[in-house]
Amino acid sequence: MNLQAWLAPVLGPAVASVLAPGLEEVARFLGTHLISGMIPAFFIAGAISVFLDKQRITRLMGPRANPFVSYPVAAFTGGILTVCSCGVIPIFAGIMNQGAGVGPAFTFLLAAPAINLIALTYTYSLIGLRFMVGRAILVAVAAMTVGFGMKLLFRDGPMSTDGPPEAVLADDDDARPVWPTILLFGLLVLVMLTGTGTFDEWFRPQGFAAHSAYLSSRDIRALDFLLAKSLIILTEVLLIAGTLWQWFSWTEARQWLRKSVDLFVSIFPKILLGLFLSGVLATLIPLSDPRLMALFDSNSPLANFSAAFIGALMYFGTIIGVNVVSTLMRFGMHPGPAMTLMLAGPAVSLPSVLAVIPLVGRAKALAFFGLVVIVSALCGWLYGIIF
Repeated sequence: MNLQAWLAPVLGPAVASVLAPGLEEVARFLGTHLISGMIPAFFIAGAISVFLDKQRITRLMGPRANPFVSYPVAAFTGGILTVCSCGVIPIFAGIMNQGAGVGPAFTFLLAAPAINLIALTYTYSLIGLRFMVGRAILVAVAAMTVGFGMKLLFRDGPMSTDGPPEAVLADDDDARPVWPTILLFGLLVLVMLTGTGTFDEWFRPQGFAAHSAYLSSRDIRALDFLLAKSLIILTEVLLIAGTLWQWFSWTEARQWLRKSVDLFVSIFPKILLGLFLSGVLATLIPLSDPRLMALFDSNSPLANFSAAFIGALMYFGTIIGVNVVSTLMRFGMHPGPAMTLMLAGPAVSLPSVLAVIPLVGRAKALAFFGLVVIVSALCGWLYGIIF
């Protein structure tokens, strides 16, 4: 029995049909992204705010940094993380707290959820080489264009005071070398990559497994996989603890944990609200409806802007978006609007916009949303013309 059937006797069929999709979207996110992606993201964000040298961030991504360096660095750095449009927000907050310029920071905010190595590989296997290459190039172009547009619209300045409180930065004048900080961040990213499934195929059990009266071979293989993954993550966590014990003070560790919790309390409730609204909207805008698909069977400006707007409202995971676009292309969607949807869908969502507002203000958040829609539509339209 599905959730709507459970809610219907209590709330009525009409109300249940509206609320159930939103609650299911929240439950799906909590089951698939909370532990694997979101929690490591908040710890990375707290570490950025406490341990990362502000001067290095300012040099590479600050307001006065060379744009030919800062924008590619922001796009590439975002692309190596496997995070969703919501999971990137705490990391984005940490980067902004440390003095990154508006342009590079928003470049990072778009690039991180829109592309990663796993998504590229999956795109190639499901849609093809041409679409994969186009996606990789256009994500970088779109991210840097949106970032530059934000730079033109808004001058660099402090973040909104509505955001989480600042943590006291670690003392950079001690004798600690830089490599322990690099090691700590590398281990944190490794935990995120392991949790989000980057290395699953390496330790997933293959072949025959014995079974019992209580467990089938498939159940035993699943338990073996879960145990192996848990042990690997536990080992990575112990290495993080050892790094903190050897090279960082207890005060710094407490500041890190406090900052991570502050970010979680400030941002995560808004993400859940946005996910609920996104699930409700998904039922109101059925993408597989043949009448709706008639709008997207050409590379017209209306098709691309409609795809960009719908994608920017919905919550599409970087990987799930590949399945969505592949299915819609089989229904007749033109490659241009398909690429537009692939760019806008993972890059931004209603949950992420709601979560970004207290960090940078309503004006910047809405401008970012609008620029993502416009730039994604233009990139998809260009792709549709070429291919």
